[in-house]
Amino acid sequence: MKKSKKLTKYVVAAATFGLASMMLVSCSSAGNDASAPKEDCTPATEGLTTVSDGTLTVGVPENLPYTQTTGDDADGFEIALVRKLAEAECLSLKFVSITYGNGVPMISEQKSVDMITGGWYVTEDRAKKVGFTTPTYFDSMAIVSASGANTVEDLESIGAVGSAAGFSWEADMTKVLGDNLKTYPSTIEIKQDLIAGRLKAALDGYAVATVAYEDTDFKVEIAGPDDRVAITTDQPVIAFPVSKDNQELNDALSVQIDAFRGDGTLAEILAEWNLPEDLVIPAERAAKSIR
Repeated sequence: MKKSKKLTKYVVAAATFGLASMMLVSCSSAGNDASAPKEDCTPATEGLTTVSDGTLTVGVPENLPYTQTTGDDADGFEIALVRKLAEAECLSLKFVSITYGNGVPMISEQKSVDMITGGWYVTEDRAKKVGFTTPTYFDSMAIVSASGANTVEDLESIGAVGSAAGFSWEADMTKVLGDNLKTYPSTIEIKQDLIAGRLKAALDGYAVATVAYEDTDFKVEIAGPDDRVAITTDQPVIAFPVSKDNQELNDALSVQIDAFRGDGTLAEILAEWNLPEDLVIPAERAAKSIR
């Protein structure tokens, strides 16, 4: 079932309600006990330890299509994958609302969650604080415009370009565009100014942009390679941050993710969210990722 209509509603909800600081308990997509482990369930890995016995506690930020809290549950394509991981290990699920500011400390310092979701890039700096599972998907810098611009060169003459502060391309794009690069708190404010005509183009992560602009006539294009902007020649790698002190859990989740890579499950999850299968990280690239 395609999720495009549902995704639009979630984006509106995120803009309305923001990041709620509440704990969410999930046993199924309908919020009942249907997906709790069956009594005769045999885990793929025996003896795993988690923050709460028998439960995988998962941090969830508001970042569709990766993740979104929905009432007492969660959704998004990473959540679809997490459900499969929990099922394989006979674990119940507990979802905890997080932000991108407190997510890593909730693993490394508070030790209150087993893993966090939301499209986290694997970086050497983050790897000093948390472990990473084997990677799942690539991200790319997307260009959003009415004209269909798809290269950095196109942006040099287009006018004002908006981007959320903190993206990995910010320094590179500032060198290219100078004062024409305008930074914003989030996609929501960028979209407002793009629609109002105060911006001529916007930059965002590709997956997020496909959702945010699906209700408009703007075109979302992956930026073509340009040696001046590193992300266009070396795509960011996404994985689940987990505790460095629980290598057994990391290994168990990684084995399952690699199996889902091999049998096509990772690609099927993307297809359900109208995203291309070439975002799946190939096994040979995954094997070289920081763990």
